[in-house]
Amino acid sequence: MATVLIENLTKIYPPTLNHARQVQALGGLNMSITGNVFVAIVGPSGSGKTTLLNIVAGVERPTSGSVRALQEGVPAQIGYVFQEPRLLPWRTVVDNMLYVQDRKSDRSRREAEFYLQMVGLSEVADLYPSQLSAGMQQRVGIARAFLVNPDVLLLDEPFSHLDALTGRSLRDYLQRIWLQTRKTALFVTHDVTEAVELADRIIMLRPGGVAYDDIAITLPRPRRPADPAVRDVQDEVLRRFDAMGAAVRFGTAQAAR
Repeated sequence: MATVLIENLTKIYPPTLNHARQVQALGGLNMSITGNVFVAIVGPSGSGKTTLLNIVAGVERPTSGSVRALQEGVPAQIGYVFQEPRLLPWRTVVDNMLYVQDRKSDRSRREAEFYLQMVGLSEVADLYPSQLSAGMQQRVGIARAFLVNPDVLLLDEPFSHLDALTGRSLRDYLQRIWLQTRKTALFVTHDVTEAVELADRIIMLRPGGVAYDDIAITLPRPRRPADPAVRDVQDEVLRRFDAMGAAVRFGTAQAAR
């Protein structure tokens, strides 16, 4: 069972030629995520969502504070689904998937083909990325992240560049594969509908990377955006977003009670 512990996490970017002042991306963030849970991180631009994932993944270093991603006391294996699939154009789909594997074997290929089947792409293993639609490429990215058998799965707005219908289809695939694997997941999104449809817990960040609210979602799965219960939760989350926005505008933003 994986655990992600975030303690007093701060990230400050120094001034640059384009920004005369330093920028606080995260400000003393504390968070604990344990077990087979799907956690959505939501917030406006400038709230440090992607920075948080990058620090958890080890891609960036914090200014201060700490992040520990553990599996039974040892460093956890991380899988990352990016905003764009980042497939190598000169490699076939299956070779792109096997690129993240330490060992290339017949078993690895069978596992790659299994996860391609899970996302409905068993027929494209030997095609090249240019032969796939954007949505299909992103499904390959999701399958590739699961192929490394991660203890912790990070997803950074993986559907943000897709049209609404394709994004909805991919959320269905993600729900299905997550229900079978139950990986500890951190999912960054601007879309409240995505967050409510997918998550067990929604953590709201305000600008400056400070936690504002932590909302438990107890709806049964699978979930559909048109379900009345899902709509009710969406409305409540949007109400809290409006309250946070008003608090930020009037300089009174603190954690919700």
